[in-house]
Amino acid sequence: MSIDITKLSAEERKALLAQARELEKKEKEQRSADLAALEAIAAEVVPASFSKLKESSEAMAAAKAQIFTDFMEYLKLKIETIGIKSNQQSHTVTFGNHSIKLGYRITDGYKDDAGYGLAMVHKFLATLAKDDNSKKLLATIYRLLQKNSKGDLDSKKVLELRQIADKHYPETDFAKGMEIIQANYSPKLSKWFIEAYYTDGTGIEKSLPLSITSVDLPAEIDLTFLLPQPQETEQ
Repeated sequence: MSIDITKLSAEERKALLAQARELEKKEKEQRSADLAALEAIAAEVVPASFSKLKESSEAMAAAKAQIFTDFMEYLKLKIETIGIKSNQQSHTVTFGNHSIKLGYRITDGYKDDAGYGLAMVHKFLATLAKDDNSKKLLATIYRLLQKNSKGDLDSKKVLELRQIADKHYPETDFAKGMEIIQANYSPKLSKWFIEAYYTDGTGIEKSLPLSITSVDLPAEIDLTFLLPQPQETEQ
């Protein structure tokens, strides 16, 4: 119900204004009280939760160190007995229905001189945009030349580009530039990892969650209130 203030007397308008100001004051006070309550809850749960997570992190770090230590003798004997490829990045050890996979991951990286090769490639590509077919090829090449979020080229895409250059543009700055880029490939050790798997009673292999993100929450913890709610349709 709306009020037409033009039909109110001066005293009524004054009273209405005072009422609005009082309501605004109460709302501000309530908001301040709610913010104070939030701060109080945070002061209680953040330090305690951080402490639990820190303990979990330290326990995981200790377990990781211990597992790699425990498997050192096995891996050394494996190298002596079976032999492994020099570029083999992981080893899976299975006993019964349990498997543990240990290894390392690397990320692509290039030395600074790769930039000279990249400049040569770009300069050469600038001379190709003459018709629709060459423009389509350029779009493919530029897509392969895109860098990742860390500013490095993808080594698999570089290899693909090298093959394109050698096949279609031999003895050009394109081929020479790709050769320089490949010659300056310098992969970096990213992390040492451990994965664990087991076969359940039905014969299905499942992974053992080893990060807090991977661990399932108990069914009784209902967090659906955090999820987007269906929009109510207007009548």
